[in-house]
Amino acid sequence: MQAEDVKVQQSATERVGERPAALLFSAGFYGTLAAARCFGRNGIRVTVADPGRLGPASWSRFVGNRVQCPPESQPEAFLAWLLDFGARAPMSHVLYPTSDELAWLVSVHAQELSRYFHLYDPGIDAVYGLLNKRKLFEAGQAVGLTLPRTWFPESEADLESISREARFPVLIKPTTQILYSTHRKGLPVAEPSQLVEEYRAFARDGYAPMLVKFDPAVARPMVQEFHPEAAQGIYSLSGFVDRTGALFEVRGAMKVLQRPRRLGVGVCFESAPVRQDLADGLRKLCAKLGYHGVFEVEFIQTKDDFLLIDFNPRYYGQMGFDIARGLPLPLMAYHAALGDVDALARVGQSARAWTGRGEVFCNRIALEMLLNLQRLSGALPADEAKQWRRWLQTHRQVAVDPLIDSDDPMPSAVEVAQILYGSARHPRAFLRMMVLNR
Repeated sequence: MQAEDVKVQQSATERVGERPAALLFSAGFYGTLAAARCFGRNGIRVTVADPGRLGPASWSRFVGNRVQCPPESQPEAFLAWLLDFGARAPMSHVLYPTSDELAWLVSVHAQELSRYFHLYDPGIDAVYGLLNKRKLFEAGQAVGLTLPRTWFPESEADLESISREARFPVLIKPTTQILYSTHRKGLPVAEPSQLVEEYRAFARDGYAPMLVKFDPAVARPMVQEFHPEAAQGIYSLSGFVDRTGALFEVRGAMKVLQRPRRLGVGVCFESAPVRQDLADGLRKLCAKLGYHGVFEVEFIQTKDDFLLIDFNPRYYGQMGFDIARGLPLPLMAYHAALGDVDALARVGQSARAWTGRGEVFCNRIALEMLLNLQRLSGALPADEAKQWRRWLQTHRQVAVDPLIDSDDPMPSAVEVAQILYGSARHPRAFLRMMVLNR
């Protein structure tokens, strides 16, 4: 046994009886804020690490320790910082991913990180099998889930063939969002004649060398048939599955408004029944890949089917919605990482006993900006703006907000300041997304 191993074991022994803190990253993500509030309200200390100081989660009253770290987009520097942070206080934190980058980095380096952190890591084959769209496509089909018609071209000859086969419009999409330079979700292509040129341009968006070295094929984007239902017909299942697969608890939701509305981030969600056929398919998918942990999975609801498009094996943006619906996912991941089977079982039992009140999720800051600015620009018809105001008024008593919380007011104030600063610094991007809905 090496001297460093002895040091880690001694430090861990000294902390017996002390409850580990939760280490959270990506302070600008709503899922991080939801996790911080969940942990704090359950008496668990919270450390937030972020490259900046103005992420809303950093300003939550439930965060007791704030530290600065390199951005995850610089994976070598970030990993070195993380290992150093862990070595200075081994086993004092539970580490669970808040982003695709962190999910991948933790799984790739789980052996090293497990010396310093409590993890609930399912392994790189599971994580990358879900975050890589080609692998997800293959695994999803294998367990009987339906996915949009998709191609993974390897040459321009393949693109010519797709131009003849596909029903246009199509989307050019990155194979994964892990360490992707622009984090674009996709590019619509209207006509077959445009595909080759648009694909070449899209493929110029690169990945960090660390990921390309891990998987050289990741640099080739995929092509997927576009379904207009995606603008207002995204059904999601989110929840938790334990290592044995016996604990599998889910909630259903419909994304009813996003920005930009054609291909964007969710602003409003409504509670929806859990479709048992889809839940059973996800359970099989997790078992096939060996996945355990928190998940959020998106389907496009068409008139004929539900098409799997994304599987997020991490905390996610509207996670506060599910926490409010009796599913405290951060707490479940925390107990699982510590191996506290009894505590996890108790939380799972409580989650199964929950009965809802028709809760909705609404980012009111984003909704008000969207309604006011797009109404002024003409991008949103007056009748539609009135419809959304009626929707908000109808659901006000059961609405869950990712930011606004009378018990924790600072994050929403910081978010507004960030929006104002961002609009002044990047006026074209702000105008395109929030005002013109593009």
